[in-house]
Amino acid sequence: MEQPIPPYLFAFAVGELGFREVGPRTRVYSEAVNGVLDSAAKEFAGTDEMIRQGEKLFGEYVWERFDLLVLPPSFPYGGMENPRMVFLTPTVIRGDSSGAQVVAHELAHSWTGNLITNKNNEHFWLNEGFTTYAERRIVEVVQGEDRATLNIGIGWRSLNEEVERFMDNLEFTKLRTNQEGVDPDAVYSRIPYEKGFQFLFRIERQIGRAAFDEFIKKYISTFKFKSIDTETFLDFLKANVPGIEKDIDLKLWTEGTGIPSDAYEPVSELYGRIRSLANEFKAGRIPREDEVADWKGQGWELYLENLPKSVEASQVLALDAVYKLSESKDYEIKVAFLELAISARCRHYYGEVEKTLKEVGRMKYLRPLYKALVQGTENEQEKVLAKRVFAEARKCYHPIAQGLVESVFAKYL
Repeated sequence: MEQPIPPYLFAFAVGELGFREVGPRTRVYSEAVNGVLDSAAKEFAGTDEMIRQGEKLFGEYVWERFDLLVLPPSFPYGGMENPRMVFLTPTVIRGDSSGAQVVAHELAHSWTGNLITNKNNEHFWLNEGFTTYAERRIVEVVQGEDRATLNIGIGWRSLNEEVERFMDNLEFTKLRTNQEGVDPDAVYSRIPYEKGFQFLFRIERQIGRAAFDEFIKKYISTFKFKSIDTETFLDFLKANVPGIEKDIDLKLWTEGTGIPSDAYEPVSELYGRIRSLANEFKAGRIPREDEVADWKGQGWELYLENLPKSVEASQVLALDAVYKLSESKDYEIKVAFLELAISARCRHYYGEVEKTLKEVGRMKYLRPLYKALVQGTENEQEKVLAKRVFAEARKCYHPIAQGLVESVFAKYL
């Protein structure tokens, strides 16, 4: 490739790989085992349409190829945006094309992150906040406004949870952080993604989508193949949107802790209905099948994440008896359900918890399950289970994932 890239984007893969063509610019690669290759090709069949929509929104796709490599289950992230060949966890293969949302995120990096890169990790939000915004714009066009709104709602929930997680170190709830002497992996969170998205969405709401679209295109064309910092972005924003600092507190958004009061929790009929049904679960009401018919993966994810954590084991069993959530091929649903089961001490599912912790190494799933097992003072059985499973599964985890589990243990054991 002729295009320059920052060194963190350089990667290579070695293995007995097969591939399937899924578009004029896209192949899906993986080891030819367990039907993964065919399943991945089906899941990501709409990739070329996403590339075309991305070009309409953000300008030319300059990397020629957009190939996808499905890695073994030990890969600790959802995806990595290596130019020309994105790396993906096999957990994004869900059987209903909803895993393409992760592909939309990695594709969006082709403009925001790979084309314009944060100068260093203290400005990480410039990569991930912009990319989360761009991902949701692509999803809105390809999958519809309701799906994009659910995406925002799930992100809103995770932003609030992550801010709570860092209550004893609010520095890392800022967009522009001070990471001197800090291992970035130790403070990795969804905050740069979701608070960064919220900041850009706030600007869009202030100046209107049409004007913001023109701003984004100019921003990309001005800084492509460059590394920038937050100050550079803010100077460019103020120069191209005169008076914006009078309408939005830019310093509060970039240097303030927590969530600004003018952040946005989404509003839509589907989003409100799902949250309302989640609130009714505490009283014992399980949603009817006709009420969940249009949910797909994200609807269930939002529902489970909004359930009260103090539910009875009998309620967990009753919900699963109808919808078989513990057997879902969508790990977003499965892990959220198992986390609920652990919090209810519904030990019927601990075999499935152990199986899940041993078959996937994605940190997004390891953290909540291990944390649910070891936090609290009255769960010695769960702590014993967690330590045994980690001892047996450790060698199958990536070193970064091993460190994550160890940090959870250090905090709660």
